[in-house]
Amino acid sequence: MLTIEGAPVTTRLAKTLAKLVDSVRYVRCMNVEQLLRECLTRPLPGNSAHAHMLPSGSIAITRLKPPPPSALPSAVLVPLVVHDAEPHVLFTVRSSSLRNHGGQISFPGGRIDHGESPEQAAVRELFEEVGITRNNVDVLGRLTALYIPPSNSAVTPVVGLVKQTQPYHLSADEVGEVFTVPLRFFMADNSVQTLSREYGGQVVQWPMWSVHPTVPLWGATAMILSELVSALKGVGYE
Repeated sequence: MLTIEGAPVTTRLAKTLAKLVDSVRYVRCMNVEQLLRECLTRPLPGNSAHAHMLPSGSIAITRLKPPPPSALPSAVLVPLVVHDAEPHVLFTVRSSSLRNHGGQISFPGGRIDHGESPEQAAVRELFEEVGITRNNVDVLGRLTALYIPPSNSAVTPVVGLVKQTQPYHLSADEVGEVFTVPLRFFMADNSVQTLSREYGGQVVQWPMWSVHPTVPLWGATAMILSELVSALKGVGYE
């Protein structure tokens, strides 16, 4: 067998290619993080992006109103997990026993405790619901706050990059399932579908993403994600 410096050519080539792939993945990962930080420091699209995931007409007008003074301050974390240098969005399926939004796809989140910032609350909720520790999350920035009428919540979305994959430890009371979807899936314009849904006594076509075998991704979670997608497109991410 032909050798170079005593090592088989095939072995040396495999090691070289492996190092090259690792280097490319590292650079791509760094570029993703930089783009995320950049898009979150620019002016955000806000309601114009939220409206993409709402039916037109009176429903959109109602859902895009600012929160009333009685709204409860809340925060969610939009967790991004990198697999093979590609960011994936982490979602939970809420326990069906929960009073609000039970059985729906969501981001980890909840009420902001007294003295907490939205970032602190979002990272805390991620740990309580999924078991990802605080020191394993890089907070990249905020998205536009929005009002969720069913729970009377004024929600601040926080985007965080999970630095290292950990075993998930789900809160049985709050979370039924965790799954991830490549961020690039949501960047495609044709990825949005519609769901026929009764609302206010009429059947409407509600924009949604099909990312789960049985549960549609729609509503507030889809609105939040729509803004992140729009902001990333604004800095050239495809």
